[in-house]
Amino acid sequence: MEKATVFDYAKWFLENNLDTPRNTFKGNMKLQKLLFFAQLISLAKNNKLLFEDEFCAFQNGMVMENIRLEYKNNLENLLNYNRRELSNEDVEILELTKNIYGSEDADTLSNMTHQFEYWKKYLNLSNNEFDYKDKKKSKVPNEELQKELDNIRDVLDAYEIMNSDEFKSMEELDY
Repeated sequence: MEKATVFDYAKWFLENNLDTPRNTFKGNMKLQKLLFFAQLISLAKNNKLLFEDEFCAFQNGMVMENIRLEYKNNLENLLNYNRRELSNEDVEILELTKNIYGSEDADTLSNMTHQFEYWKKYLNLSNNEFDYKDKKKSKVPNEELQKELDNIRDVLDAYEIMNSDEFKSMEELDY
């Protein structure tokens, strides 16, 4: 099986109608944040990257620039992209991302990405005296993503507890 790319994961989110509202700035922003959280979940759960591409730290959070531009300028191409088959492990990561973050709107997800120190660091590095953003300086090395996985692990732990049979049986108790 050929290795999946960030375009394959983006297409999966599109197939699951998670870029809401579609063909808008907010739809694109939501797709960006879902890709980011999927990458973090993969690192936290499987200790490996889903894809090698690096995110950029932009004003509205972490952005996969190649996907952002394709969505903005050629959404039809992205929608018609012939996605590679994803491994079961990858689909599990994407399903987790969908279940945990998929119902949130773009602004909420954007605000969630602002909690990461590397976002702040690389956003600040990309600023210059002319209020112009240097995209090359906004690029966050993938190694940085490893540094702040504890909160993602906490989210995954809470999700597992909330979906456990033991927790579900507690919901049925009559107090």
